[in-house]
Amino acid sequence: MPSNPLLSIVIPVFNEQFNVRPLVDAIENHLSEYTYELIFIDDCSTDNSLQSIQSISNPNLILIAFDQNKGQSSALSAGIQRSRGTYIVTMDGDLQNDPKDIPKMVSLIQNGNWDMVIGVRENRHDSVLKTLPSKIANYIIRKTTRLQVSDSGCALKVMTSKTAKNIPLYDELHRFMALHAHFDGARIKEIPIIHHPRIYGVSKYGLERTFKVLKDLVSIIFKHKYSKFNGVGA
Repeated sequence: MPSNPLLSIVIPVFNEQFNVRPLVDAIENHLSEYTYELIFIDDCSTDNSLQSIQSISNPNLILIAFDQNKGQSSALSAGIQRSRGTYIVTMDGDLQNDPKDIPKMVSLIQNGNWDMVIGVRENRHDSVLKTLPSKIANYIIRKTTRLQVSDSGCALKVMTSKTAKNIPLYDELHRFMALHAHFDGARIKEIPIIHHPRIYGVSKYGLERTFKVLKDLVSIIFKHKYSKFNGVGA
């Protein structure tokens, strides 16, 4: 494994036993020209996800295994803080994100003046329980901040290490990584990406999260504006 890889690919996993190996195969196929480390965080899966990761022979693979379910934000935080790459790539472990999109995103962040590149799922294959709150959240972000994005919640992102490691990640804040980075001064660019329908496993997103997502978003924006009003750094 390279001591200072160009990329750290951070993938939280919870009950994705049938998706892990195909995802690693795709990463190996499309990122062979890069030095990278592949960081899987198993969020105390109740299926055989952990065993599936452990069975993979890849010298670039790093496994972080939680002994209790902590949620996606905590999993991402653990992976990002463990990472050593110049750029950090985050993506879901459900095969809906396509590793073949990563090279063009890396090229964009390397050759442009950007701190974060976000994928835009133009042909999104998700249920209305996920797409509707996402559309509402993105609308609120555009109307109340200067971050003009259409898909801020997309999991496939490429960031500079500094940008990623400065983002607070706990509770459900992974959904607003772009917004926090924007408030911290990050330069953000969107790019269209492929989005596949889920084939194996089930979505972890339910109706109970819809209102929490919007509540968290309003809270983040309010705290930022309050901090600016009182002369406190965001």
